Amino acid sequence: MSAPPTLLDTPPAPATGTAAFMGADRHIGGRKTQQDQCICLSSANNKHQFLVVADGVGGHQGGAEAARTIVDTAHALFPSALPRFPEGRAFLEHFCQVANQAVRRSQVAGQESGFSTLVALLTDSERAYWVHVGDSRLYGFRGGNLFHQSRDHSLVQRLVDFGKITEEERDRHPERNRVLQVLGMPTVQPTFGETRLTEDMAFLLCTDGFWDQIRPREMSHILGSADLQFAANLWVRQAARRGGAAGDNIALALWRVPPKAPRRWLSF
Repeated sequence: MSAPPTLLDTPPAPATGTAAFMGADRHIGGRKTQQDQCICLSSANNKHQFLVVADGVGGHQGGAEAARTIVDTAHALFPSALPRFPEGRAFLEHFCQVANQAVRRSQVAGQESGFSTLVALLTDSERAYWVHVGDSRLYGFRGGNLFHQSRDHSLVQRLVDFGKITEEERDRHPERNRVLQVLGMPTVQPTFGETRLTEDMAFLLCTDGFWDQIRPREMSHILGSADLQFAANLWVRQAARRGGAAGDNIALALWRVPPKAPRRWLSF
């Protein structure tokens, strides 16, 4: 006889609205303050979605303010600024520029210098566009298989790229939390990507507090959940449990191709 399903194996009821194709949540982990932010936005007609995850860097107050500034910028620009840009990458370039300027202004106004990582996903009916700065990551899945993982702007990633350390040594390296690119710097060089969407695609965006605890095969399982908002709520807590008392802040955002609206027939 098979064992009864655990909480993580029990699917929720079919989702309605945006919970059927996106969701986000965060957790303080084992820290005293929360410096991670995440948001999922959708246009009124559900044609475009914009997901943003940010991880504050610097003093507790400054890092939290920097991450919050990035999310506020996303609110301010989406979707009202979309018509000004012919394609998604141009919008993301503008978003990064405006967000970086806003973070730098907050540094002047505040008492602590704050910075933030960023990973963002913009989708329309045909393509997905993404950008990242720092070590917050985007994972892309096609048919449940990983087809893209963003490469961190970090010291340990550079050491791996130059063959100084192995992939296995990365997680134990004493400088594993040192990032080389963050918003709030005078000059920032984001990494961009894009792909044509297929019906079996899904994306997961997260801070290091999540990817340090959850493996890609589990991420594929998460993105197959009936209700992505429920899944986000559940899995940030799973990551926090694994991180324990010394665990980092966690932020997570999930997206998959929205279900097609049912065809309607008119009778005469």
